[in-house]
Amino acid sequence: MRALLVFAMLAAFAVPSSAAKPVVIGVVYNLTGTMASIDAPGLEGMKLAVERVNRSGGVLGRPLALEVRDGASDPERCREAAKELTQAGVCAIAGLNDSDSALVAGEVATQARIPFITAGATLPTLPRMLGPYYFMTCFGDDAQGKAVAKFVLRRKNIQSMFVLTDRDFAFTTALSGYFTKGYVTRGGNIPARQHFSAASPNPLGGALPACLTSGTCQAVFVSGVPEDLVPSVTALRTAGYAGPIFSGDGFDTPLLSQLGDKAASGIFFSTHVSYDSPRQEVRRFVADWKASCGAEPESGFAALGYDTVGLIADAVRRAKSSEPVQVRRALSATRKYSGVTGDISYSEPLSPPLKPVIMVRYENGKREFEAEVLP
Repeated sequence: MRALLVFAMLAAFAVPSSAAKPVVIGVVYNLTGTMASIDAPGLEGMKLAVERVNRSGGVLGRPLALEVRDGASDPERCREAAKELTQAGVCAIAGLNDSDSALVAGEVATQARIPFITAGATLPTLPRMLGPYYFMTCFGDDAQGKAVAKFVLRRKNIQSMFVLTDRDFAFTTALSGYFTKGYVTRGGNIPARQHFSAASPNPLGGALPACLTSGTCQAVFVSGVPEDLVPSVTALRTAGYAGPIFSGDGFDTPLLSQLGDKAASGIFFSTHVSYDSPRQEVRRFVADWKASCGAEPESGFAALGYDTVGLIADAVRRAKSSEPVQVRRALSATRKYSGVTGDISYSEPLSPPLKPVIMVRYENGKREFEAEVLP
């Protein structure tokens, strides 16, 4: 009887009181439209993190909750969603894996002196543009651009590249620039480059460039968003290019499954986590995800959403307050938060966290870890 009483007391202590006022995190994700394939997994990751936090007693004895808005892959809708959340009593606003969307939503939040934490918008200049209330869970495009360049040259021994860039997004133009600079600085050669619009059904605009047909270029780097994956790979394969295709985390999307045999020669992309990692945080996340969703996570953006909620909950605990100003101060003091995507620190003000970049190979319907690269 006494043992049962002790167990009941412990259980009551572990679960936050339903009568307590929740600590609310505002969330903006593009759950419909062209960015939904990377943002929807992020939201699921956030929900999983909330469940885990609440099973462990919540934060400050209060349950954690999400107030979610759909940005609809439209920057102006993202702006309006952020405005709504600034009036919702939130301790922070989080989400968004697209830099153009995160810029406008982050501007609204930071002007209201509410911390904004982007899960996966990798444009590295955003914290400097928006100030001390803006944080990134992810690494920056400077890191992943350099990492892909190092991987291509040192691991794959590819000395010349054709670069194909979507001109319509801040992320794609920045990533292309960082990759190009990193590749050329390390001795690589880029004989030809080409730009395209995201609305184009054929990013190549026709036949393969001469550098690919002649063999002057050994491989292709595509700087694209998720909606560019299928059109760009299809255009290259249909035109007769059978070699490897490299890209950034814009290609880390469930849309890979639509490629079929077009991916048979291999697609390599940078991302934020390898779900094959033996790290305890990764193994626990994958196990929880499989128990909740019945399958393994399909995108690194799922883990970024999970880590973003973890970062905020950790900051609220250390601040001993859910007031946005106090949460911001605690976030800025974060050092070596142990997340699924790696240790996260904000030791360099107004900068992305310094994290390793994971290179993944997608071939014949399977993702395989290739390398962990320190940019």
